[in-house]
Amino acid sequence: MTKEKDKNIIQTIIKGPSLGYTDNFPKREMWEEIAKELNGEFKIKYNSGYQIEIHNISIPYKTWNIKISVSDSSPLKFHISFASSKDFELSLSWEDFIERILKKFGKPEIELGWIEFDKHYLIKSNRSDLVKEIITPEIQKTLLKYNVYSISYQTDTATKTAELISVIQRRAGEKEMIFELIDMYKLLIDKLEKLRIIE
Repeated sequence: MTKEKDKNIIQTIIKGPSLGYTDNFPKREMWEEIAKELNGEFKIKYNSGYQIEIHNISIPYKTWNIKISVSDSSPLKFHISFASSKDFELSLSWEDFIERILKKFGKPEIELGWIEFDKHYLIKSNRSDLVKEIITPEIQKTLLKYNVYSISYQTDTATKTAELISVIQRRAGEKEMIFELIDMYKLLIDKLEKLRIIE
């Protein structure tokens, strides 16, 4: 393998949403402020060798907790657990070139009517009617503004539980961005609750 190919592979890895290393130490103060302002909790953890710093934030909202995590080696993620009352699945992610070609020959994806958003994201669900009510124009604007990588809502019908997991981006971003994202997830929770998808 040539040096040029090696260099290209390394650049691809670094640009990806979940690989490469970033220094999270400078973000400690920001997370402390966010947790304090929203009556949440901020914890710092390390891997077994103390090389990787992990930031965990928990923000209470109604009867749920919005959990946020980011580390030196993994991207900013949001995670929320629910008691579930409906079998609902949702997958929203960046639409790449290959997916654009495949969708022309496969099952049509769910589109929400805003061309810029529909071109950027691929949406799959077992309930397109619910998706159109949940992913409001306000939520679409925030997703595009911060180029959120993915949102996945999965239901376990056996345990009547569900999880919403969202990968945002490689870096933690700034305080204003985090507040806007938290507000967006609160809106998502409100919609899920209103439609009686969660309990």
